[in-house]
Amino acid sequence: MKFLAYPALALGVACSSPAPIAPDAGPKDWTAMDVPASTVPEPGVRREVFTVPGTTPPPNPSTSASTPTELNASQVARYRQDVTPPAPARAILVAYPGFLGGAGSWDQLARQLVKDAATRGEVIEVWAIDRRSNLLEDLRGANTAEAAGNPEIANGWYFGDETLGGQAFPGFVSQDDASYMSEWGLATHVEDLHAVIAKVAATDRKARVFLLGHSLGGFFAETYAAWRFADGSRGADELAGLVLIDGVLSPTPITETEYHEGTSGGLFSQPGVDTIRASGPRYFEIPLFGVGIFARVEILSLRALVSPDAVIDDPGRDDALRIQLSMGANKLPPMTNAAALGWGLDDDSDALVITAPSLGEPAGGPTALYDNTIAGKQLSHPASSTATYTWIDATPTDPDDRTHLADLAHAFSDGRTNFAEWYFPNRLALDLGAVGGAAVPADGWQAAAGLRAFDGALDDAPILCIPAQLQSADDCALVQARVAQTVGPDRPKTGATRAEGMGFTTFVATGYTHLDPLTAMARPDNLVPATILDFAIANSPTGTTAVPPAL
Repeated sequence: MKFLAYPALALGVACSSPAPIAPDAGPKDWTAMDVPASTVPEPGVRREVFTVPGTTPPPNPSTSASTPTELNASQVARYRQDVTPPAPARAILVAYPGFLGGAGSWDQLARQLVKDAATRGEVIEVWAIDRRSNLLEDLRGANTAEAAGNPEIANGWYFGDETLGGQAFPGFVSQDDASYMSEWGLATHVEDLHAVIAKVAATDRKARVFLLGHSLGGFFAETYAAWRFADGSRGADELAGLVLIDGVLSPTPITETEYHEGTSGGLFSQPGVDTIRASGPRYFEIPLFGVGIFARVEILSLRALVSPDAVIDDPGRDDALRIQLSMGANKLPPMTNAAALGWGLDDDSDALVITAPSLGEPAGGPTALYDNTIAGKQLSHPASSTATYTWIDATPTDPDDRTHLADLAHAFSDGRTNFAEWYFPNRLALDLGAVGGAAVPADGWQAAAGLRAFDGALDDAPILCIPAQLQSADDCALVQARVAQTVGPDRPKTGATRAEGMGFTTFVATGYTHLDPLTAMARPDNLVPATILDFAIANSPTGTTAVPPAL
């Protein structure tokens, strides 16, 4: 199988072999460590993590709780060519994550875009966004484990009695302690992103800033372009184009009653704003797993990078996998660290389509198909309780699997950010449902709620729509019909109609899972990076814009 080397040199730290705690050693106090804000995850690509101050939302009207000042910010993972000073860029691609996604979810695609642009003689940067909720995550255990090359530090800190510098893990943030998240809706996140885009010179934004959105991030990107700011300007006025990756806003909004009272929908029921404010939940928790599952996946990812072929004893991991694989009280068989991550997240065994790239396949023992009611289809799980399962990684010629397990593991665990969003704000999803079609009336109930997505019909920026597993070309056609029908002035394709294929392009990512467009390896039939680059280059003028200095 193919595994990338653990990035010790990129982190500027030495990695040692993992040293699990012996059962009789007692709780251990580890020296707290950090990882650098600026790293080189692979030759030629630099990743820098920095924060941008954002807006101050109002307090929760039911609890009077205000957002702590330090959380009024976004975090950005900036991918660029590894040169000093940073090279002026032809385009800056601002990448907005989907539901439960963090900046790290863009890691593989962002690196590929930077590298592929360089081979064309072009400079592009990718700025992947962490919403303010990512700042709630206590990553001290994960960062120390990464810096030391020892995943068991994180496991002992988050789920055991280990300490870091004498400090125990204070626990995951409770719903009641985060009641201020009730106001983390569209208005808050639009203003946060507005502050990030403001890092680019105002004269260059319409020419060189492209907003990419994946899944729910695609909903958000459409909404941002349609947003009318208080000064009368529109989001589309500061964008050179939109890229919607398997995420298209609903054509119609929910009702005012649904907005206040919520909607039922099984696993993904949506609480209304009145409930979010009064009692919660303020953030989304995956049923049966809770917030802790994200820390567990980061630990699984570190293990798969540091010691992929090791077989370890971890009852907490096994309990989570038993639930994930619908094995009930059956004994979970032994499996390597790579197999544990693969079984947990591969599209053939993970019931949550939004978290399941195509990763390869298990080996070492028999498998069985069973009917999974959440996925609505048959999935696979181990059929032996004694065989030791290993993992066969996806290959460049594999027609069914596109994502390297190690690439996914890096995305989940590298640096000061991560793949997941532990505390996704329910208010954001609710508000996006309220502005379906991105053209709500300026005198309607949405406007009274501060939802200013008035101007989708005036969006004159070029659009690239990439449907994969959850959207279709027909969904893209809905977007094509509801925006301005010609590309607006001061753009390279000014006057082009949406029907000509110049103002609106649809590229169907056939055979990709929902996550594969972001995580798929570089290979000849992965045309997603090239399609995005073609779009960015075609819709930005020759020349460059000055970029911020290294941060």
